[in-house]
Amino acid sequence: MDRSLFGTLIAGLAFLPWIVEVFFQVRLQARFLEALPAEARAALPPHPRRPMLAFAGSTRFALSVWRSFRRDAPDDPPPVLALKARMRRSLRREIAWALGGLAILALLLHAGWRPWS
Repeated sequence: MDRSLFGTLIAGLAFLPWIVEVFFQVRLQARFLEALPAEARAALPPHPRRPMLAFAGSTRFALSVWRSFRRDAPDDPPPVLALKARMRRSLRREIAWALGGLAILALLLHAGWRPWS
């Protein structure tokens, strides 16, 4: 097998868990927005009406959602608390998968792999 193709396959496989985690987060974010009380959801910046399309919202909206699940509020209902904890764990996994993929990419580049050759 061509060395460039082999390296490309390894790099793709290295980032596959990260891609799966991001798709998992889309579903998790939709469930979180559905579970939010109406007044909390209305306080967020303008966003798509359908929770499953929330990933297509603005950067301001994404940052606002990120800020809202970073910490538990005293008035959060139990389902929202559980989803916040799951979202925080998912974010930590995403960071770990991305760093692992970048480490493998760096090793491939150090070993002489070039995607353009």
